[in-house]
Amino acid sequence: MKQSRTVVVGIVLVTMLLLAAGPSAVFAGGAGERAAVSTGPVELVYNNFSAGETNAKVLNDMLDLFRQKYPNIKVTNDAMGYGDAYWTQLTTRIAGGNAPDAFEVNMENFIPYVTRDVMLPLDEYYAAAGAKSGIYSKAVLDACTYQGKLYAVPQSFSTVVMIYNKNLFDRAGIAYPTENWKWADAVAAGQKITALGEDIWGTFNPIQFWEFYKVVQQNGGSLLSADRKHFTINSPQNLETLQYMVDRIRKYKVMPDKVAQADRTESDLFVEGRLAMWLNGVWSFSELQKRAPADLRWGAEVEPGNTAKATHFFANVAAVSRTAKHPKEAFTLLHFLASDPQVVALRLKAQWELPTVSDPKLVETYINATPPDNKKSVFRSLEYVVRPPALKQFNELANLVTTKLEAARDGTLSPKEALDQAQAEAERTIKLE
Repeated sequence: MKQSRTVVVGIVLVTMLLLAAGPSAVFAGGAGERAAVSTGPVELVYNNFSAGETNAKVLNDMLDLFRQKYPNIKVTNDAMGYGDAYWTQLTTRIAGGNAPDAFEVNMENFIPYVTRDVMLPLDEYYAAAGAKSGIYSKAVLDACTYQGKLYAVPQSFSTVVMIYNKNLFDRAGIAYPTENWKWADAVAAGQKITALGEDIWGTFNPIQFWEFYKVVQQNGGSLLSADRKHFTINSPQNLETLQYMVDRIRKYKVMPDKVAQADRTESDLFVEGRLAMWLNGVWSFSELQKRAPADLRWGAEVEPGNTAKATHFFANVAAVSRTAKHPKEAFTLLHFLASDPQVVALRLKAQWELPTVSDPKLVETYINATPPDNKKSVFRSLEYVVRPPALKQFNELANLVTTKLEAARDGTLSPKEALDQAQAEAERTIKLE
């Protein structure tokens, strides 16, 4: 799940000069369940980033399985690490008429690419493969949908959950979190746990853009109006949300400020037994399994909301190019890499994010492997996923909002001043389409 962590840290949205739509889709097969692929030799180029160096061998093993099943399809694995270079070369290839047959994008870049008409609609391919009903979860299929059409195959995902220290809850005499918890429940539990002693903290999740765009949706807020024509950064719901986030530090004192954190990471605090509730991605499980002492008992639960539930959803999806000469074989490849049981087993063994298939039997090994307890919460979180705002100037918006949020966190701006300034700067510098 290391790639999703990279996605959280930084997103590259590039300005693209792309070709107009290519050949339209034709009825074709999927991963062999129904319509067959061509029997003659076919060559495909698959441009991807998420394997990186860590999972390069895993991806090659997956492709070997595909070649065994489809020996007539030759796949060139055009892999690069995640970063500016990947997006630059992909954009250049598409603009120059040399697009790969299939290519990977993260969720943050899905909308900017699909709106430029470089992805082939895949509904007929899904139907021919029997892949739309039941194989993938509704949440991940929704993430691949634009204006009612499917444009990608979901390859992997990660969510954010509440990771909690059972030992601290037991010491404070508090029942463990449940899916029904709200903000007030987390604050109340955090206050009792913080009272256990010095340098013991109830909760932690950072005050920055990535948290803010999600947490406002737990309170009925948003950053854009429903018609996407106006920013709503300083709405009453958003102001109430930021006040809550800041109050955890200044009013309720359940979360450390920068001084109290003393350059320690949230992971450090958790494995040292000093942090009770940590809102973080499921990619952190493998790190905690290695670092946490044997006597630290920990579990996971769906993140609390206020008027609604909202959970981060980070995903990598793969599309078929509009100009692909063999689109049905390209779809077959992507569907296979996402849903074949042997491929799913390889992904789970490597802990390379999570597979997008809905069959609980295929992910049973993952769910039953503890700690943490209650890994079902990872998949329950899919019921509440929200996506980041899809903007060409996503980076600019994230940077300017984070600057103001951090000023509110540190007390140099009030929450209202921070959001009013962010609203004004966004209106002045960010173009909405």
